[in-house]
Formats: sequence, C-alpha cells, structure tokens
Amino acid sequence: MKSWHTRLLTLAVLLAAAQPPSSLAAEIAKPTVDLSIYGHVSSVVWVAKDLDPVLNYYEKLGLKDIQRINVTDRPGLIYRGKPAPTTAKAAFGRIGGVSFEWIQPVTGTNLYTEFLERHGDGILALGFAVKSDQELEHQIQYFQSKGVEAVQRTQWTGPKGTGHGVYLDTAAKGGGLTLVLYYDPAGPGPAEAGTVDNDAPFTKIAHYAFVVRDVRKVGDYWQSLGFGGLAVDHNVSVNRVYRGQPGKFEMDLGWGRSGDTPFEWVQSTLGPNVYEEYLKEHGEGFHHLGVTVQDMDAAEKMLEAKGAPPTETGGWDTPKSKGRFAYLDTDSHGGVTLELIWNQPMAE
Repeated sequence: MKSWHTRLLTLAVLLAAAQPPSSLAAEIAKPTVDLSIYGHVSSVVWVAKDLDPVLNYYEKLGLKDIQRINVTDRPGLIYRGKPAPTTAKAAFGRIGGVSFEWIQPVTGTNLYTEFLERHGDGILALGFAVKSDQELEHQIQYFQSKGVEAVQRTQWTGPKGTGHGVYLDTAAKGGGLTLVLYYDPAGPGPAEAGTVDNDAPFTKIAHYAFVVRDVRKVGDYWQSLGFGGLAVDHNVSVNRVYRGQPGKFEMDLGWGRSGDTPFEWVQSTLGPNVYEEYLKEHGEGFHHLGVTVQDMDAAEKMLEAKGAPPTETGGWDTPKSKGRFAYLDTDSHGGVTLELIWNQPMAE
C-alpha cells in the first residue's frame, strides 16, 4: 500500500512539473484584424448636448485651432436601417495625429441623441480610416460575419467627392465603445495625418481608457472580433489620494497594445474612486484620455489654475517602470476625464 501511494505522489509531482506556469499557458491572443486599419485611431467622435461651453473650456486648457461649424444638415444619414433627417452643430480639432470631431445634435433621432440619452456627454466612438469605399464595404461584411451590424451610416460631400462613415453596433458588449469606419476621399490617411500646435499636454495621446464592470468579459468580446486578447493585471497604486483624502482604491487593468497607442480597460475592485463615479453617472464607456507630462507638479499646478484640479492621484513603482498619474476634474465639461502621466526616467 505504501509503495502505491508513493507512486501516485511521484506521478502527481511529475505532472505538475510538466505544466507551464499560468502566465505562460495563457498567452495573449494576437490580433487577426488588419492593423494597417485598426492599428491607428484616426478620429475621435465626441458628443455633447451644448457644444460651445465644452469647446471654450478645452480652448482654455490648451487646445488650438478648433474649427466650429454652425448648424447644418446631415444628408443621407441612416439610423438603424431607416432614413433619419438630422441637423447638428460640429467642430473639428486635432491632438497629435488624431482628428477630433465634436457633435451637438439639434434635430432628429440618431445615434448621437441615443448616446446622449443613455450616457450623457462624452466620447461616442473611435474612428478608423480605410482607403476606399470598396474596402469600407469589405470591413462591414467582415463585422457582419461576426454578428455586428451597422447602427448608423453617414455621408458628406467634399472637394474630392463623397465620403462615407459607418458606426458599428459594438457598444453594448464592447464596454461602451462604438467603432466607426470611414472613407474620406479628401482626407489624409492615418500615416499622413497632420498635427496642431496645441499647448502642453495636448501634443499626443498616450492611451485611450474605458471603464467597464467586467474587464475579462469585455476583453473576450473584442478578442472574438479579432482584436486580440487583453493582458489583465491587478493594480494597487502607491501614494494613493482620492479627492484630497488617502485613497484605498484598487482596480483590474486590461491592456490592448496591438496598435500605435494602447487601449486601457479599467474595472474597479475597491473604491471609492473616479471609476465608480463614472459608472454611476454614465455607465460603461470612454473614461479618459491619457497624456504625458515632463513635470507632474508643474502640470498639475498649471491646469488647476485653468480650471482642472486633480481628483485622484497615485503612482507605480516596479523594477522596470516608475511614475505618477493624476486624473483631473474635467468630466463635467463634456463627459471626458483627462489623465496626466509622468514616467520617471530609469537608469540604463
């Protein structure tokens, strides 16, 4: 009997040794979508009930050359399969190589009004540019094969012809994110997108971030569409402060790094924190734009003087990376939070 138990124990040890660590066994799935399209966010679509105060605020913070357009028709708009006569105010600007389109719907029922009713002000969609109408239709067919339909189609006429955009119905399962695909015959491709001389820190987007209730479920959805898996880890920041008091917040972070700018998906696991505030106010969706700074203390002081004080701050300290972050109190000015990021220089 003793010999039999010894053999079983030996076999169990050998089997355990043969299994790779969980971090190796669960390798992150690689994206299968075309990264020449989906590797670069070309545009950000931001919707607000009242556009001018939002634009005035961000101009005060440091955005330059915002082009405002009065109320115009949106011809050819198709919403959930039916013509949807729409008028809207709009504005356009840039951060780095990314175009921002702000929209205030005025008349009509459309995806913009649906979003405002469900979520309130905020970023509705991230846009990806294609090189032709044929490629646009090919991508639409791809998503249809995955069970994703077009929720809204738009069109516009410019000096070089008619452009087309398609909003995909990904928000409900995708953590509040709507994808929009577009072809603009007059517009630059992703690699040729120009820049604007904004004030710091609005020179380049460091990451796009979303708040969700279940980061792994959302990650599985985007992986099923071909965007690769999320690397999820539990985060306990150092030097935590929440609204002027010592913080105890913790979160699970899912990172998608297949494109030129990371996507961050945040699930609160211990509050209070700004993520739980966001879920209560808006539900799941786009939470913050991350931008880097060279001097965190100076940047915080400058932006607080312009009307954007910090709400939640902290840092990280690992063998490979150290730094600080600060969320600013900007949500009431358009439904989007700004996050400052300072990366401590590391010795070679």
